[in-house]
Amino acid sequence: MKTLTFVNLFSLSIACLVKTFAQAPDIEWQNTIGSSNYDFLTDISQTSDGGYIMGGYSIGPISGDKTEGEIGADDYWIVKVNAAGTVEWENTIGGFNYDKFYSIEETLDGGYIIGGHSLSGSGADKTESNIFGYDYWVVKLNATGVIEWQNTIGGSGNDMLYNAQPTSDGGYILAGTSDSGISGDKTEDRVGNTDYWVVKLDADGNITWQNDIGGVMFDNLFSAHETADGGYILGGYSTSGISGDKTEANIGANDYWIVKLDADGVVEWDNTIGGTGTEYLYSLIPTTDGGSLAAGISDSGISGDKTEASSGNDYWIIKLDEDGNITWQNTIGGTGSDLLFVNPADQTADGGYIIGGYSTSGISGDKTEANTGSWDYWIIKLNDGGSITWQTVLGGSSGDYANAVSETADGGYIIGGYSYSGISGEKTEANIGDADYWVMKLEGTCVATAEICNGLDDDCNSLIDDGVTETITISAAGPTTFCQGGSVILNATTTGPNYQWKKNGINIPGATSSTFTVTAKGIYTCETSSTCEIGRA
Repeated sequence: MKTLTFVNLFSLSIACLVKTFAQAPDIEWQNTIGSSNYDFLTDISQTSDGGYIMGGYSIGPISGDKTEGEIGADDYWIVKVNAAGTVEWENTIGGFNYDKFYSIEETLDGGYIIGGHSLSGSGADKTESNIFGYDYWVVKLNATGVIEWQNTIGGSGNDMLYNAQPTSDGGYILAGTSDSGISGDKTEDRVGNTDYWVVKLDADGNITWQNDIGGVMFDNLFSAHETADGGYILGGYSTSGISGDKTEANIGANDYWIVKLDADGVVEWDNTIGGTGTEYLYSLIPTTDGGSLAAGISDSGISGDKTEASSGNDYWIIKLDEDGNITWQNTIGGTGSDLLFVNPADQTADGGYIIGGYSTSGISGDKTEANTGSWDYWIIKLNDGGSITWQTVLGGSSGDYANAVSETADGGYIIGGYSYSGISGEKTEANIGDADYWVMKLEGTCVATAEICNGLDDDCNSLIDDGVTETITISAAGPTTFCQGGSVILNATTTGPNYQWKKNGINIPGATSSTFTVTAKGIYTCETSSTCEIGRA
């Protein structure tokens, strides 16, 4: 924190001008990132420095943007780009077998937690052998992508990790699917063929608790997030009837299955949601009202909980309250296939939602734009009631698959997936290999103005309160020369919330309000501070 002294000061009154989109925002930039082989992006999000962190899995050699060759059959491939989408660093992480990456999040220390599942034994970057089959493989990176610690977690079956999230206590919550019995790290037997397996880690990656949750059939968990009450909300899909931890019968072949846990991982409630067809839930995110948003796909007609018919596989978006009850739902699709996977939804600052997936549909149903290729990114903005505000189809002449979308600090959106397309349609760069990461930034809504200390990105550079210094002026309510026994009141006018009066450079105890009464001679100053810089007068 810098300390700056001001004598003559002024303040600025800033207004952020907002443009509304009668149509989707334009592409601000895009980047095709890859090697000469296959690179599949599954997750991307904005980082605290205004850039973006992304990850997926790769079987590419040193080529294109890849500076490290493949280690095994599939490797984790982490790429950091700056605010303009230019690669800053990348890291290939793997063992000698298959390592499937699904999740990356920035951590409180500026590093990253990454998660997926691994078939690799010890060797190369992997310091622990798999227990049997696929195991959870969690890796903690520092801010430059260097491994700090890792943990291989599993039992004697296959344990597939799809989501790893930081928690408020500095630890992590892991969500995936297991068919292991009591063995290895697994302390509970499975209930059915596959169960939800939730694992809580401390800050160093050690297991603090775990819970196997399921019915007698197939239960597949893809999402876990901490809730405002310190518990967790889980989302996946199930073929189980009433059995084990499942308190409601299935409606169709697969249904959404929502489970709420307390802070210790104990089930508080569960809700089975579906129609008579097949539903796959891939994302469940907490919302600011204490509820959650479920995003997945459905082919059900009007039946069970479903109030709109699907025409094939459609997006099925459901808003739930804090008790898991449906507030609203929307079936969104065209006459082709419309799919979501892994990280397809985010709540936006206006209370609405951004949804991203991929589609084969032409203009039909809810889809207002034709496809360019076989599959294209299909991005949809919903308002807080679930109605479509705008939509956009983004793609080249081949297959393009969006797996992750979220809002950015400037009110725009970052979209990540992978592409088989060359230069065509919206794609401005040729592919490097067979499939490449394809990342694009959609324009934000804020017109750049001068930055002030308000917790906003006023100059639209994706940084909050950067280069801002608090200002302060002092005025006297009367003469500053007076006889013994007299006094004068000094008034400080500041842009910061905190005050500290000083006499001859020394803090005056208790003098922390905007006014101070002087009764003795001296040099008086006042300092103001906030989360931005310090100002002094």
